[in-house]
Amino acid sequence: ISLNGDRFEEKDNLSRADFSTERVHASAIDWDDESTWPNEKLDIVIGSDLIYQSTIVPLLHKAVQGLLKEDGIFLYVAPDDGRDGLPEFIETMKSQGFRCVSQVVAPGSYKANPLSNRDEEEAFLHFHELASTTYV
Repeated sequence: ISLNGDRFEEKDNLSRADFSTERVHASAIDWDDESTWPNEKLDIVIGSDLIYQSTIVPLLHKAVQGLLKEDGIFLYVAPDDGRDGLPEFIETMKSQGFRCVSQVVAPGSYKANPLSNRDEEEAFLHFHELASTTYV
């Protein structure tokens, strides 16, 4: 799901994004503690399977809104079903000026065993939902 601020024009801004290693940083932050957030607003925030209960929706919305530049992009991937709060999160984001500009099903290759040792039993132990879940 790709959600953009409402000031975005309907064009593919992501294709023009600079993903060079000097500009891309992974960060672990506490959504509820702004002192853990980066000092500068971000062009792009990427999240994966962040919502498991509806009570977290206001906190995640606050974090995404607080982290992104005014014309920033939020990319989010999650199972299409079985996550309490996901529909509420999408509605909250839309009601606050974000819009879904793209929703695609992740290709089957994204469900491949992610372990470097390729051990299928170990992969199933840790990622049992992977093969049977549709991600958008």
